[in-house]
Amino acid sequence: MGHEAEHVLSGGTTPGVVRVGDTVRRPVHDRSSYVRSVLRHLESVGFDGAPRFLGTDQSGREIFSFVAGDVVREPAELSDARLRSVAKLIRRFHDATAGTALAEGAEVVCHGDLGPHNTVFDGDRAVGLIDWDQYVAPGLRIHDLGHAVWCFADIGADGGPVALQARRTRLICEAYGWDDPNAVIDEITDRFRRARAEHRAAGRDEAVGIFSGLITWMKLHSADLKSQL
Repeated sequence: MGHEAEHVLSGGTTPGVVRVGDTVRRPVHDRSSYVRSVLRHLESVGFDGAPRFLGTDQSGREIFSFVAGDVVREPAELSDARLRSVAKLIRRFHDATAGTALAEGAEVVCHGDLGPHNTVFDGDRAVGLIDWDQYVAPGLRIHDLGHAVWCFADIGADGGPVALQARRTRLICEAYGWDDPNAVIDEITDRFRRARAEHRAAGRDEAVGIFSGLITWMKLHSADLKSQL
């Protein structure tokens, strides 16, 4: 196994992630121990939508099972069937962690970066959530769902007509079983504000500008979005 070729993976957003045969290798991070516990739990309860933790290699990298399928690159590739499927997969993930010790008194364990870049599809079926990294933590369902809607419904200036964004938001919420899509729109705005504050504190001016633009867009269009949900 150690002599097999390494191929840089194009899915996910974490540097240093490579495929070796039927496994994925990635650098250890400061939440690795917790993530391993989450993945072991998901395996123990039969949740099949996440990689399996398989140990570490000679370089100290974590080894995970490879989830075969397609990672979507363009919003146009997200059919209604795919949106429904991923919403149901996210719901199953949340339900599998609700009330567990891993949730640490919070509602569920959150993935923290749900979106097309971290989802594997087999045809119209979402088969895996990938890139489990330092964002994995106890939290609220709506935080994870809001991030997912932002990315899958392509909320923002580049996401096409507001009516399309609203329809995709409604479809995802319905498939998840969330009955208050207006609250999801509010959460997305709050998510942008939190991100801007974090980037500002870290001195990342370019990112601050990006999220300021997203906040402005939400101020202008959130009422229209909500009216069409």
